[in-house]
Amino acid sequence: MKVSVAIATFNRAAMVRQAIAAALDQTRPADEIVVADDASTDATWEALKELAAGEPRLRIFRREHNSGGAENWSFAIGQTRGEYIAWCSDDDRFTTGHLAVSVEYLETHPEVGLVHSGFIDVIETPGDSQALARPLRFAQVRILTRKNLLGYLTRYYDWPFHPSTLVFRRAVWERVGPFHPAYALADTDWFVRAVERYPAAMLAHHGVYNRRHSGNWSNRLGSARMQLEIFEIVEGAIDRRWPKATARRRFRKAVWRTNVRMRLLLTLRMRLRSGHADAACAAWDLLTRGTGRKLPESLGRAGGKFIRWWCGGRKPEFEDARQSVRPL
Repeated sequence: MKVSVAIATFNRAAMVRQAIAAALDQTRPADEIVVADDASTDATWEALKELAAGEPRLRIFRREHNSGGAENWSFAIGQTRGEYIAWCSDDDRFTTGHLAVSVEYLETHPEVGLVHSGFIDVIETPGDSQALARPLRFAQVRILTRKNLLGYLTRYYDWPFHPSTLVFRRAVWERVGPFHPAYALADTDWFVRAVERYPAAMLAHHGVYNRRHSGNWSNRLGSARMQLEIFEIVEGAIDRRWPKATARRRFRKAVWRTNVRMRLLLTLRMRLRSGHADAACAAWDLLTRGTGRKLPESLGRAGGKFIRWWCGGRKPEFEDARQSVRPL
């Protein structure tokens, strides 16, 4: 068994069909596709049984109780048997050459433990769908290691990687361990812990179609919670890198916290301009009550009142098609 694809799903019968179809339609075929259904209440399980009846490479599992996310992700990967494991969210789709490019790189670079790549946004709004390729971050392969991890996370705070582009060796999964259920962004925490142990390569190609729709997991979280979790994940990485409270650790934390606060200020400014009062208030709350400090509650309340007044009753505006389905 060489290459396994792992997909965890919940209540996405139509989307998971498309994710499986894209995993089957690869120029480098997968040896197995493992799908774990997290006790769906719609037609997902029936759809999986129908597909598995005609495809021997498809192995399906149904959980008795809904785990809420990360536990089922780990379960799906835990059922794979391949030397290489490719992860895919149930609402994304591989580009046709994704497995070929990713596996070939791992086979020819034994020192690298995992790879990831760029992606193409597919914006799905009522009555419309459009594909917008994100510009590739690097023109050539870029290696990420423990030494440059914190700098990379600081620079690319908005999206350090796309989880559905991850392809990694089984040895990496066995050493790093499963996704941490304490985080909704458990894949980000896992990625950070993996790069602390193994070099990761960002490949210069688009590996996945990233579906943006109102039901995205990230939309249910909201950007404020996502930013808070990323803040905590990187803080943990700094503490692991420098366990003692040295001057270097204090400096690294100061740089990281300043970076997060500046990005929150930019987020706040954008939300005020577009009239998204709830999102602006969430960013303001993080600025005053998170990122390693707690300002007086009176300041937080006063800021919230000002934001509500400033936004008034304005209808939120979108400057980009992605914003209509992006977590605000």
